[in-house]
Amino acid sequence: MIATPHMAAGAAIGRALRRPWLAYPAAFASHFLLDIVPHIDWHGLFGIDHAGPTRLEALAGIGDFLVGALVVGLISRRQPMRRVMLGGALFGVLMDLVEYVPPVGPWFRHWAGGAWLSRFHHGIQHNLPPTQWPLGAGTQVAALALALAVCLGGRNSRSPADRHAVSRGTT
Repeated sequence: MIATPHMAAGAAIGRALRRPWLAYPAAFASHFLLDIVPHIDWHGLFGIDHAGPTRLEALAGIGDFLVGALVVGLISRRQPMRRVMLGGALFGVLMDLVEYVPPVGPWFRHWAGGAWLSRFHHGIQHNLPPTQWPLGAGTQVAALALALAVCLGGRNSRSPADRHAVSRGTT
């Protein structure tokens, strides 16, 4: 899955769980759960099999991460759980950052402590070919929409002043 749904899901988990010690590991685990869902990613669209990232693939990945950061920044802007949401977003995409961002990525994939996790990560992925892009993109849109609904829904999305005004009946 691309970065933006991973980041939004991590933010949603942070908002829902509220406690960093619980939210961050859950957001990290969500990365693997989302990768089990059939999806298409930048390597499938712009990469070359059995090769490192192409320039277009890398640019798409960087742009995607920046869009995800912007989306999470905007949806968490006035949230009381902003810090936990931002941390959750980071933990939601951390596996991809550790694996693909040089110089950490190559080292991590070959280090015994990280190689098993990298193999597991790639072994569970359900990447679809570009010919199945409607399904591959659709699952990501659905994951993003659900995460945004969690982040923006409910009474906790109001500012403390708004909640106080509601409790006094002045809104």
